[in-house]
Amino acid sequence: MTKKYIILICFLSIYSFVSAQTPCEDGTASGYPCNQIDLLSSLDNGVLSGVSGVQGNDIWGWTDPSGGKEYVLMGQTNGVVFVDISNPVSPVIKGRLPSQTGNASSWRDIKVYKNHAFVVADNNTGHGMQVFDLSRLRTVNNPDEQFTADAVYTGVSSAHNVVINEETGFAYIVGARGAGNGCGSGGLHIVNIQDPKNPVFAGCFDADGYTHDAQCVIYSGPDEDYQGQEICFNANENTVTIANVQDKETTQLIAKKGYPQSAYSHQGWLTEDQQFFISNDELDEGNSVENTRTLIWDVRNLDNPILINQYFSERVAIDHNLYTKGNLIYQSNYTNGLIILDGSRVSKGDLREVAYFDTYAQGDNTSFNGSWSNYPYFESGVVAISDINNGLFLVKPNIEQIITQHPVFTSCGDEAVLSVGIANGFTATNYQWQTINNGSPEDLSDDSNYSGVNTAELTINPALEGLEEMRFRCKMELENGETIITYLSNEVDGLPSVNFSASINQLVAQFENSTLGGQSFEWDFGDGSEISTEPNPVHTYEMNSGTYEVRLTASNDCGSSEFVYSVNLSQCLPFVDFTVSVEEGEISFINMTRNSSEFEWDFGDGSPIVTDKNPVHTYDSEGPHEVRLTAFNDCGERTATFTIDEAVLSNGNILDAVVKIYPNPVQEELNIRFDTPESVQNISIISADGRKMYDLNTLQNETSIKMAKWNEGIYFLILTNVKGERAVKKIIKK
Repeated sequence: MTKKYIILICFLSIYSFVSAQTPCEDGTASGYPCNQIDLLSSLDNGVLSGVSGVQGNDIWGWTDPSGGKEYVLMGQTNGVVFVDISNPVSPVIKGRLPSQTGNASSWRDIKVYKNHAFVVADNNTGHGMQVFDLSRLRTVNNPDEQFTADAVYTGVSSAHNVVINEETGFAYIVGARGAGNGCGSGGLHIVNIQDPKNPVFAGCFDADGYTHDAQCVIYSGPDEDYQGQEICFNANENTVTIANVQDKETTQLIAKKGYPQSAYSHQGWLTEDQQFFISNDELDEGNSVENTRTLIWDVRNLDNPILINQYFSERVAIDHNLYTKGNLIYQSNYTNGLIILDGSRVSKGDLREVAYFDTYAQGDNTSFNGSWSNYPYFESGVVAISDINNGLFLVKPNIEQIITQHPVFTSCGDEAVLSVGIANGFTATNYQWQTINNGSPEDLSDDSNYSGVNTAELTINPALEGLEEMRFRCKMELENGETIITYLSNEVDGLPSVNFSASINQLVAQFENSTLGGQSFEWDFGDGSEISTEPNPVHTYEMNSGTYEVRLTASNDCGSSEFVYSVNLSQCLPFVDFTVSVEEGEISFINMTRNSSEFEWDFGDGSPIVTDKNPVHTYDSEGPHEVRLTAFNDCGERTATFTIDEAVLSNGNILDAVVKIYPNPVQEELNIRFDTPESVQNISIISADGRKMYDLNTLQNETSIKMAKWNEGIYFLILTNVKGERAVKKIIKK
């Protein structure tokens, strides 16, 4: 009886700190300022941690592939809390993973790969990187369970952040302290996590010193020099720094660029087409700039990133972490909470605020309080926000397309009149026309140069000095409490301001036209097909690879303007590659194909087609036999060939002549000794399921590979000589 009574009291205590679903109405939800974002629920830090005096920090999410449940992984000063948000109005705390050392840390960061969470903490000596198997959350019988890590990577002592490229299975620990393996400058400390519970050091990038945060991707943008390679976009204190990390042993600096009034380059994220990088600076607000600043970089040429604009908010809070999803940018700006920007016209350097939810209602200032970060990638549309002071917020954007007419000059410079329109059912209670002064919005007043500044139509004196370089926007307050802001106008000459984006599905490109002031359009899709005059065309490409320069020309009575956008189809198709290992006449085919899971093998000897990923085959004759591997995906197919002849069948002898590999079988450390390392271009080790476990281009006479934490089984060591010829040796790991 007593036990039941105590449990009931605890239950009531916990949920007294939970706020329930509240729509954003008249600019607030449960006392929190908002615009077009509804509050679903919130949990304060005391409820999340189970103790008082704890603050929040980073946040990430996980969707269980078995059943689709969504979970929030929120960092706190004393550890990580796991919250089931499958019912976001009534979230359930499943358990907690305490700090590895038991010591608190103001900086904790979490990312996810293969249903495992990877956790680092800064200024926390001996913490390392925790690995936690998230599938354990499925079987929690008593919620609020205290977990322990499944593994700990000790190659770093503490670290500020961890970045994961889920396409490749590599983690990039940044801002590390006490790092081993000669990677101690705080740059990218690269760890192979393809076997999540057995992380292995893989390489380092510290050519530009300390990295605060990064995003690492398989590059699919328009710069053909780097397509298909693994590239990291880094915030390096006073620069944006781009690195090629395709070869983990010999990483390379591609470019680094500073920017005006830099104070501390903090973090950034690519647009989905990988043509622009949106970044922030944590220490500029209140120091070198007055209002919240967002930096817009054109990275279509990775060797020469260009800062094309700086977007300034009307607020002053410090911008901290941001992520992109579709055409929206989700910013956590400390004392302003979550800000959502429309990036549809990012190529013009034009962003506009469309929604916000202020988790820190105490005020807008440049203190280190409020929203640390957010996670906008749940399929449900729920956005999870972490707040340093106020805990976890689950919100859902409810963004309506209210503006039907953005301001456009149409009179070819003879008159200077702008107007704005809103959809039926909405009423504006206030209009405020603004211009941009040194990047920041500035309210206009009726005077000799402007009239109608608080109406739907602005008239400008055409003799206004500098008018030809000015652009304008209108900020409106609606009867329902919402605030909406237009795009910036075109220039007074009245020419169209041309812009569009593209979404690619297999070989079909859907173009979204966001041009201002265009009356007619001509689309050149870059593939020799007919010109289209549709406003928003859909085009199917016949060729299934290549980069196409799409040109949109927009015209009106004042003339024509154009905009060019690169559509890259190369990364859609499979990248096909394989090699072979020969032992006693039996040939093992090692499939290293990327971006495909469907295969057909033709062994060239008349035997039946095989669809296994890594087949084994025995030939009845020496050949030669041309082997064809065809890989398929939704974009089409690609084929690679390899000739089996007498030289291939004796490749073990070739390998033995240039390299000694011992011990084999191996338990702890594999030693490789070259008599003539200059004749060898590369060695790599591939697991039996085709994963690259090790890659080395810079060779010495002797190399040792630590394999103690590798899974038992068969691996293949692949040697490539300077002529591009390969030889393969089977390695047994015990």
